[in-house]
Amino acid sequence: MDPQKAQRIEEQIVWEQTRDHYPEGFPELPEIPGERYISEEFYQLELEHIWRKSWLVACRADEIEEPGAHKLFSRFGVNVIVVRGKDNEIRAFHNTCRHRGAPLVEGDGRRNLFVCRYHSWSYGLDGQLLVVPEEHDFGGLDKCSRGLLPVRCEQWGGWVFLNLDNDAPALLDEYAPLLSDLESLQMETLRLKGRLTYTINCNWKAALDAFLEAYHVASIHKETVGSLLDGKATDIGLFRGGHTRMSMAKMFNREGGTWGTDAAAYDIPSVPKVFRENNMAYGMFPNYVAPFDSAGFPFVTFWPVSLNETQCELMFVGAGDPEENTENSEYWRTFAANYDVIQKEDFQFLAGIQASLDSGAFTGMKLSYQERRIYWMHEEFDRRIGRDRIPESMRVAPVLESFVEA
Repeated sequence: MDPQKAQRIEEQIVWEQTRDHYPEGFPELPEIPGERYISEEFYQLELEHIWRKSWLVACRADEIEEPGAHKLFSRFGVNVIVVRGKDNEIRAFHNTCRHRGAPLVEGDGRRNLFVCRYHSWSYGLDGQLLVVPEEHDFGGLDKCSRGLLPVRCEQWGGWVFLNLDNDAPALLDEYAPLLSDLESLQMETLRLKGRLTYTINCNWKAALDAFLEAYHVASIHKETVGSLLDGKATDIGLFRGGHTRMSMAKMFNREGGTWGTDAAAYDIPSVPKVFRENNMAYGMFPNYVAPFDSAGFPFVTFWPVSLNETQCELMFVGAGDPEENTENSEYWRTFAANYDVIQKEDFQFLAGIQASLDSGAFTGMKLSYQERRIYWMHEEFDRRIGRDRIPESMRVAPVLESFVEA
């Protein structure tokens, strides 16, 4: 991170800690319509214009280190194979045989060929169609043009992303506003340490909203996050593309790390002071939140299962012994267990919020200055969908453009 930016963040944190008035010049945030969380029409617009056109994290590159190793990405009706080829390149293909549409794999694994179990059509790791039993019975079959259908696949910091839209900007262009902030984390050198997965009975945006503000820390995280972080001492940054940053001052472990763990052996030495003395949580469009830290961190993702059901997944990454993980290391077991407690605290009201929305009793959200990351994300949802496609009663008024960081 640029030292001048780090200094500005530190100064803003100090100012926020003692602020007792509404910031001069900051607009009142209009109500976000509750209908956005319960409308099937809005949900279908999201699927078409956000989920099928955004960069979506599929896995870590270190999960598929050997040729033939593959992961299956299966979300919102889309099934994609992510595989490392014999040439060490990572590619992605729709999990669909080009003969009759049968799936080629049912989960993660490793293989030299993708063989359809229905009629034994076989494909190489590069997606090329290699074998068709009784090929002479297929008049005019051109195997060179009948390979697996590719999906855009690009990498950043050891994370493998997919995009179903061939016209979308490149991954690094999408995340350009964040790259200089995060390069010191050297994420490409880290390894996956474990996962936690939850199913939540609410719209995916309601779940994501809970992770975009610190206003709730003093109320529901008194013994956990509230003991480590000063929720009032919080700086917020808004970036083009719907991306955000939230920097909260730590009250201890200001050399790096969270609580209940000895982080010395797991330190990422390149991480600067501002990431050690503060919890630097970034929101990355459309569905990621990551509280970056020098002693490891989770990539928290939110995925729609249906209009009112969400899956949340945490992928923990860190430094230290590459063989250590949540199955064999006390450090990573404790690290994940601490986050499990926090997640459950964050989730406790979400089903009830969804019930209020469904009942019609809750018409919409009235957000505070501290909750402006939520509003900025909703502005971006409308930009991606196209305001003219959204019924007027469900639109969000754009008011935060002038507060975006250069």
